[in-house]
Amino acid sequence: MVYFLVRLVVNAVAVAVAILLIPGIDIEPNAEYNLSLPVILLILGVLFGLINSFVRPFVLLVTGRLVIWTMGLFIFIINGLLFWVLSYLAPNTLIIKNPSFLWMIVAGAIMGVTVTLLEAVFGLDSPVIDDDRKSRFYWRWLGLLSTGRRNRLVENLRLAQVYATIRRYGIDLLVDVSPLAGIRRYMQRILYPRKHALIEESAPETVRLMLQELGPMYVKLGQMLASRSEILPEDWQAELSKLQSEAKPFPYQEARKIITAELGSPPEELYRTFEQVPFAAASTAQIHRATLRDGEDVVVKVQRPDIDVTVKGDLNVMQDVINTLERRARWARDLGLSGMLCEFADNVIEELDYRNEAYNARRLKHSMGEFDFVHVPEIYGEYSTSKVLTMEYVQGVKMTEIETIDGAGIDREELAHKFVRVMNKQVLLDGFFHGDPHPGNVLVNLDNGGIIFLDLGLMGRMTDEQRLALFDIIWSLKNGDSRNLTRLLLQLSTQSREVDEERLTQDIDRLVQRYVVYAEGNPKLSDIVQKALDLLIRYGLILERSLTIALKGLMQAEELVRTLAPGLSFIHTAVDEVQAVLLDQADGEVIYEKLKDGIIRTAKDVVVRWPVWKHSAGRWLAQLEEGRFTLHIDSSDFNRKIDDVDRRLGSSVQQLVLGLLLVGMLLGSAIISTVPLEDLALFEFLPQELFIGIFIIVAALSLIYVLRIIWNSWRNR
Repeated sequence: MVYFLVRLVVNAVAVAVAILLIPGIDIEPNAEYNLSLPVILLILGVLFGLINSFVRPFVLLVTGRLVIWTMGLFIFIINGLLFWVLSYLAPNTLIIKNPSFLWMIVAGAIMGVTVTLLEAVFGLDSPVIDDDRKSRFYWRWLGLLSTGRRNRLVENLRLAQVYATIRRYGIDLLVDVSPLAGIRRYMQRILYPRKHALIEESAPETVRLMLQELGPMYVKLGQMLASRSEILPEDWQAELSKLQSEAKPFPYQEARKIITAELGSPPEELYRTFEQVPFAAASTAQIHRATLRDGEDVVVKVQRPDIDVTVKGDLNVMQDVINTLERRARWARDLGLSGMLCEFADNVIEELDYRNEAYNARRLKHSMGEFDFVHVPEIYGEYSTSKVLTMEYVQGVKMTEIETIDGAGIDREELAHKFVRVMNKQVLLDGFFHGDPHPGNVLVNLDNGGIIFLDLGLMGRMTDEQRLALFDIIWSLKNGDSRNLTRLLLQLSTQSREVDEERLTQDIDRLVQRYVVYAEGNPKLSDIVQKALDLLIRYGLILERSLTIALKGLMQAEELVRTLAPGLSFIHTAVDEVQAVLLDQADGEVIYEKLKDGIIRTAKDVVVRWPVWKHSAGRWLAQLEEGRFTLHIDSSDFNRKIDDVDRRLGSSVQQLVLGLLLVGMLLGSAIISTVPLEDLALFEFLPQELFIGIFIIVAALSLIYVLRIIWNSWRNR
């Protein structure tokens, strides 16, 4: 009740401020009822609250792309529309005089700002932890409406939800560091006596809770940040690390429905035992303990309900935002945001199909067969689908639980060496590796000191050439060879503009000298790699996706190694371990077998290609005898440059046409806004203010357009 009354007063004050500040808008009570001004404002406050609750979500649902395209400026148009709806819905006792199109927008903006400020001060927008984790029914229905690759309704709805969530948590963070924090917290305790509102939580905890409420996509981003200890303070790293293991479970009935739909029978019939309370919960799934009919202990991973609908909606919204940024800002293009998102999206979509994880587990189990201390859980295919995964139950502790590992009598330095050897085998020798080896995905068996790999949804893959290049990169880092390191990075990157190689070499050399050659203590791979990646972005270079995943995986592995054995150098240990493996494989019999295999493959290739070569040679000889010879020249680079010139020319023509249209509209609206409309029969029924508003909007667009041209010209110089 208190919340409703405070909300009513805030809405009434916002209406009053808008009416007070905007000329031509006033309230004139109907004499028949003789209502006082405060009562009228309260009635308008009720109407405004209803409009915000029902009309605004609908408008955002159908205009989400306009909000993105205008970088949020369309919100002002929406606010003006809401104010117009308010004036239209006001009963006969309330008359808002002389409303105009332009002033409606201004009044709506004033009301929106006023409501936001008052909500911030009085805590009306406080984030509240919702313990009801049931899947919203409308996601399932909206998912059925999907046509092709895009579902605009889903994307617009997710955009509205994400905007509202970030707005609430962002305001909470800002006010908590302001002098108004005391008033807000006092009001929060009054307004939310029975709900878990965020009042005393720290900033890192608030951000973690916001990411959890936003959904799996944003939890993944938080997990990526949590693995970057070199850029996060300790309190932020500790809080975001909880995203790797802490998540609210969804009800058992939801899990039962999914298992029944996927496997054809309820869990009570499929398994001998099935625990209804989840054993663990993550951002995209939760895990239940169970027992197979033969008595085997297993865990059943069940995907969160309708997560594929919301994830795809989030990815498409992010893509629209990034496309808009890249069209309007060169820094966004230089960062290669589209490529980063494409990599991230591919990984997330692949993880959502548990058949991929089942395949990854079987393949990694085979490649790790030579290590008796490595264990990958067994997958039970007959109990697994794209949304349900049944696997062997394993016991272990996180590799970061140092006290527990020491208590079990395990040599941490030896364990660190084993882990480096295993990751080197996966990344540098096999080219098939765990792409996300954070502490929650790498466990230690306390009984035998073995290493257990979990959550194999994200796996990296590299070609032979990429593996050799990555080893060469690590070798160059160990030896401080800046010039070779620069050559490799250029070779493995895509260039968005011309690069000054000599200057890049000097910058790389400074990084190597600082973070490797003269580093304090053991050089950190994560330091030099992250600085090098940032440097490549500044030069317009984007590293190949597979290598980026590999480097990030090695950086996460290094953090685990440094936790286990702080005195161990990951770079030197990695090179030594690879050298040892190569020496083990360099005996005469192995070399003979590899040469024999290579010769056989080459001979097969010659036999297959021989008819083509024979035909081509005959055709060339015939051309020589006839006095003509056709030489094919690869002109792909030249064609690419021509296409680039054509694209720039087309863009210039588009800008010229747009400029002419703006000039014409500006002159036309300026003329018609000064001519009495009664002299123009075609426009006599339209308000003069409409054309004044159009004139102001076109003038503003023209000014923005001119400033943008000036900015682009200055930036290009």
